[in-house]
Amino acid sequence: MDFNTWKTLDPVEDIAHKLGFDVGRCSDWDDYGSQFRATNDKDVGHLVTRAAEIADDLTAGELSVLAAMLHAADFSRQADTLCDGATWKGLDRTHGDEATAVALAILRG
Repeated sequence: MDFNTWKTLDPVEDIAHKLGFDVGRCSDWDDYGSQFRATNDKDVGHLVTRAAEIADDLTAGELSVLAAMLHAADFSRQADTLCDGATWKGLDRTHGDEATAVALAILRG
């Protein structure tokens, strides 16, 4: 599986939509990170702020996807903060496309 598979997984599209980020415009992992960081900086931390706002309303699996998306965009510290220092603890409750989304983000190439 590759980046194009990842960005079209339902959990990734859903979390990206909740963040207000168009992941569909990204062509690869580097482009994803660059666009995510540029969008976040342009709005003075808009995406990271939005991630914190939605985190409490997400299931454990969705929170793991959000953390993986932050990690893949070089915001691992913010992912860890959202997960109270245990970013990957929810992985044991992550299945199906959520688990695939997390694994691909961790293994990004």
